[in-house]
Amino acid sequence: MSGPRRSPSPRGVGRLAAALVLVTLLASGGCGSGSSTSSGSTATTPAGFDFGANNPLLADAFGDSITEGNGGNYPSILQSMLQGLDPNWRVNNRGLGGERVEEGAARLPGVLGADHPGFVLLMEGTNNAAVADDPAFIVANLQQMVQTARGNQTIPVLGTIPPNFRSFSDPAIVQGVIDEANAMIRSMARAERVVLAEIHDGMNDPSLFGDAEGDPLHPNAQGYAVMAGIWFDALQRALPGGPPKARRASGQRATAR
Repeated sequence: MSGPRRSPSPRGVGRLAAALVLVTLLASGGCGSGSSTSSGSTATTPAGFDFGANNPLLADAFGDSITEGNGGNYPSILQSMLQGLDPNWRVNNRGLGGERVEEGAARLPGVLGADHPGFVLLMEGTNNAAVADDPAFIVANLQQMVQTARGNQTIPVLGTIPPNFRSFSDPAIVQGVIDEANAMIRSMARAERVVLAEIHDGMNDPSLFGDAEGDPLHPNAQGYAVMAGIWFDALQRALPGGPPKARRASGQRATAR
C-alpha cells in the first residue's frame, strides 16, 4: 500500500516503541480481519474491581467527530439504553471533530481527570486512516489510551475503526489502513484483556452512513442506533462481574457510589 506512513513522534517514544513491538508481533501471529465472533476479546472485569474515586455509573464516549456526532450521535442513545439497567447511568460525549489518534492520546488524561468516569469508550483512527498513517502508529496510540485509562482506575472498552464509504481520498488505501489497524486492534484487545466493541464489522453497510449533508463519513440516525447497540453490548460485558443477567444468576449485585 502506497502513501505517507507516519511513525510515532519523539514524545513518549519509548512507551510507544514497546507498544509497536507488541502489536507488530501480534499482527504477525496470524490475526486476520475476522469478525468479533472469531477474533474478539473475551475479557471480563472482576466483580470486585476498584473504581477508586471514579463513578461506576458514568462512561465517557471518547473519539473524533463520529463520536461527537453531526446531527446525531451514539452517546445520547447509549445513555438511554443504559438507563434501562439503572436510571443513574450517564454517558458524557467527549468526541472532538477532526481529532487524530495521537491527539486523543494527549487529550485523554485531562478528560479522565476532570470527569472521573468508571468507563471510557475508545474509538479513534478514522482521521489517521484518511491520511494513510501507519496502522501500527494508530494502534500504539490506542494502546497508550488503554494504559492511561487503567492508570486512572477507569475500565477501557475499545472499538474497532468504522468502515470507509467515502469515494475520494484513495478509498482503497484508506480502507486498507483501517483493515490493517483493526486486525491489530483485535489482537491488542486480546493481549491487553480489553473488551472489544466490533464497530467495523457491525456497521459494514453503506446504508448506515450518510449524515444530513450526505457525507458517508458519519453514520445516519439508523447507523448511530446500531453503533449505540454495539457499545451497549460491549459495555455490559465490561461491567464488573459481567452482564447484569449473569450477575443476577450468580447472586451478585452492582452498587452505585
